[in-house]
Amino acid sequence: MADKIIQLTTQQLSDLVSEAVEHAIKRLDNVQIIESSDNQTEDSNNVRVGEFSEEQYREAMATMAANRGAGNEPKVGLFWYSISEKQLFGVVTHKRTDYLKPNAGGGLITCSEMHEDVWKKEFYKQKFHKNGVGPFKGEYQFRPRGRVFYSPAEDQYIIAVGSWIDQHPEAIDLVLEEFDLPRDKTIVQKASHWDIGQTWND
Repeated sequence: MADKIIQLTTQQLSDLVSEAVEHAIKRLDNVQIIESSDNQTEDSNNVRVGEFSEEQYREAMATMAANRGAGNEPKVGLFWYSISEKQLFGVVTHKRTDYLKPNAGGGLITCSEMHEDVWKKEFYKQKFHKNGVGPFKGEYQFRPRGRVFYSPAEDQYIIAVGSWIDQHPEAIDLVLEEFDLPRDKTIVQKASHWDIGQTWND
């Protein structure tokens, strides 16, 4: 006669193991069982693990399938340029089609992130996760930086940079590639806000 198979969910198995451990510990001397709380404190590192429902899973997969191949769609965002490495860093990009209407002055579209805020986050992560080694050194405004806008009225992308671009025009091709910008619909415009050393207070 074949053995009967008992089916358990992972939660049921976890409950059984917990009960067995508690029972064993209670038989020991000088051990106190502390009741755990289902309510997580704000500073708790625990995150509940669960599973997608069938409907959630189907919808998530359908959304991902619809987005396949859309990675090279033109984007807006911000960046810094490393003169020594001759490459971009701290790049933030969003597909231009993620925005339904202009969100910046002059009827332009760009990302909502700000250079100073991105720098703070990346500086913090670099400090603690990369032993302080990386491009985020000093203040955000002392490295060449820029922003990519889109003008719906003109169907045109704008790479906004400071005068540093005059000495480092090679950065333009890097931005075009990183943001998947069409050359025939992209212009570069200089403004003092993105000059090295300039901040909101200058």
